[in-house]
Amino acid sequence: MYIDFIEKIEEKCEINLDWFYHSAYYKKVDYKNILEDGIMCNYLLNRTWSGKYNGPFYISLSKITIPDNITFLNYACSNNPSFILEGIQPIKCERNIEYEKYINTRDKRRMGNFEGEYQYYYLIKRNYIIGILFNLYQYVYNFQNAKHKQIIYIEKILDLISLLEEFDMDIPVYDYSRRDKVLVHKIDKEKLKYYSREFL
Repeated sequence: MYIDFIEKIEEKCEINLDWFYHSAYYKKVDYKNILEDGIMCNYLLNRTWSGKYNGPFYISLSKITIPDNITFLNYACSNNPSFILEGIQPIKCERNIEYEKYINTRDKRRMGNFEGEYQYYYLIKRNYIIGILFNLYQYVYNFQNAKHKQIIYIEKILDLISLLEEFDMDIPVYDYSRRDKVLVHKIDKEKLKYYSREFL
């Protein structure tokens, strides 16, 4: 049922390999803050550093390479939505053990273990957010035998779309679940709202 629903609301489109991605667990208040004030480092958020290499002053990002790199697959293609960013110039992380001593500093020498790891200093303003990655098809397909979980993910994306509307951000929402290099699916937000009424 829900797979048919997704077929009604998605269409193929092409993406840009120059885009960057910041993945974040979906919590409405956090996403609301990001859409209002931008993506902040842990220092600005007054949060304990939770990342491995980004430290308190840098924001972790990933980028697609062809063939796919483990960074993008682990972060942007996880169960969390991602912010799609364009127009920024982050620092490419290097696999250099000497850089480990700079993790907790503002120094531009940034460490990472894998291809496609980047970091951006301090704050990414909201105007650099040009889209949202939300792997709806993947979520729904993985829970074919648990329809209540499928509904949770559909409600989550509807909630996210309502936040975009609240901040007057008319940006696309993409589904990378069936990505083939630069071909993905774009979610029609109005069709999503319309067809979801059949079972919500």
